[in-house]
Amino acid sequence: MPLARISHAETSFTTPFIHTGKLPQRIPRGSSKLAEIAKNKWYVEFHFHDHKIDVLRRFRLSKNLNRIKDYLQKHDAFSELLATCINDLNEGWNPITEQETATDLPVAINHTLHLREAIEKFLEYHKSKGNRPKTIGSYKSKLMLFTDHLGDVTVENINDSHITDFLNTCEKTRQWTGVTYNFARITLNNFFVYLKRNKYVDANPATGLESRKEIKTELHQVFSDEDFTKIMSWLRQNDPYTLLFVKTIYYTCIRPKELRQTKLKHINMEYDRIVIPATISKNKKAIPVQIDATLKKELLGIGVKDYPSEFYLFGDINNIIGPTMISENKPYNRFQACLKALSLTEKNYTLYSFKHLSNVRKYLAGWTIAEICAANRHSSLVETETYLKDLIKFIPVTKSVPII
Repeated sequence: MPLARISHAETSFTTPFIHTGKLPQRIPRGSSKLAEIAKNKWYVEFHFHDHKIDVLRRFRLSKNLNRIKDYLQKHDAFSELLATCINDLNEGWNPITEQETATDLPVAINHTLHLREAIEKFLEYHKSKGNRPKTIGSYKSKLMLFTDHLGDVTVENINDSHITDFLNTCEKTRQWTGVTYNFARITLNNFFVYLKRNKYVDANPATGLESRKEIKTELHQVFSDEDFTKIMSWLRQNDPYTLLFVKTIYYTCIRPKELRQTKLKHINMEYDRIVIPATISKNKKAIPVQIDATLKKELLGIGVKDYPSEFYLFGDINNIIGPTMISENKPYNRFQACLKALSLTEKNYTLYSFKHLSNVRKYLAGWTIAEICAANRHSSLVETETYLKDLIKFIPVTKSVPII
């Protein structure tokens, strides 16, 4: 199993996974395969490098979740435990140190920390980590609602029934969707993970709570031919900057966030390559992207060879190439202005729709899934298939039904 590095020196861990035990050899009458698997002892397993003796030590976590005998409930509970484990490891949790501490005298818990002060500490912690302001704002929004619901109680006195009541109340009164409900639950779990790690509470009351089925908003819809024609025509007449931005997404499948950070030094016009650095790339891998002949002509037309290599490809609204990185929401807002002008804002089109359209058209033109996967720099074919979820809308049924 490969090692996944974390930021702390001389420490590493393998990717945690859920171990569900052996497959049943026989299924008793009245039972099922999943029901029998649910009877097994499950745990989240990973190995952590003990640099003192230079060995990988195995850890197995179950958090008393094996009391659950329903397969789906058990799967959800262990999935949440897995996500928490991965999050904690990425944030620097060292299970070896915690294990050693547990053998010493108990660490005193600060029972006097009140909820509002705890929230301030939690948010400051995420600011110091460099988390996005939008993420921190989302955390704050849900946690302040939690404070309004409970009052400024001491954190040690909060239990799982308080959290469940809060989530259910907001779900009813605020008409939360499954996505919002689950985000609030995860936020509270992360909050109490932080408090437990810093010895403000001795247990995490947000572990193992039920989740909601998520009915996801159908964002990033693939353009209809008619709408795509309207959009491209409007951009040609009104917004050359956004026009080239979306064309580049279409031809390269580079993500909008990566594209904003792309500098001219990342572009090799001689070999028709753009290499998004690992520090920018979503998957943290520097994989070359092919420059199509059509896009190459466009890039040469704006003079990519005539500017300093440290300039950004999309660094200036008027000139396109510029010395500073464009703001995060600038391309999004400009594209939304286009949709608003064309009365297309209700169709769930986004900048990613150009990437989806590109992949659908590749598939219809004869590209294999593996080729599309490579073009997108995806880590798996499953990830690529999400971009083809709307493919059925573009394939007419013309064959006759076989005779029976």
